[in-house]
Amino acid sequence: MESARENKFFKNAKQRASRILKNKEQLQYLLKAAGDKLKDVNVQNIKNSSLAERIRVIRRMIIAYAKGEYRQIKATNVLLLVAAVVYFVTPVDLVPDFIPITGFIDDFSIVVWVYSKLQQEIDEYILWENSKEVT
Repeated sequence: MESARENKFFKNAKQRASRILKNKEQLQYLLKAAGDKLKDVNVQNIKNSSLAERIRVIRRMIIAYAKGEYRQIKATNVLLLVAAVVYFVTPVDLVPDFIPITGFIDDFSIVVWVYSKLQQEIDEYILWENSKEVT
């Protein structure tokens, strides 16, 4: 989904993400809002889907980065992860979330695009996370 770069709502989300990354309270609020929205979204059993799991991984990765536990990711890529979460949480975007089912399609397409773009770094994070659980 290369059109994500041209999506004015995603560009706005990146600008907001830049400000949010500088403010720990706003970042915590954003991550809580994403968790809450993920619990509320029940479109075709989304709670058990790979899309929901991608959002969960992104959330955990941002949390680990913010805590200083995981820093093996470029700052520009953390910005993309936060922007994807901002986009997911924001109710008014390309397709407003209040529109049943289709309102979340653009949210998930942005998440999929960012996840795909950062697949290697996310895979490395998951390996790190799994190795941490073993010890």
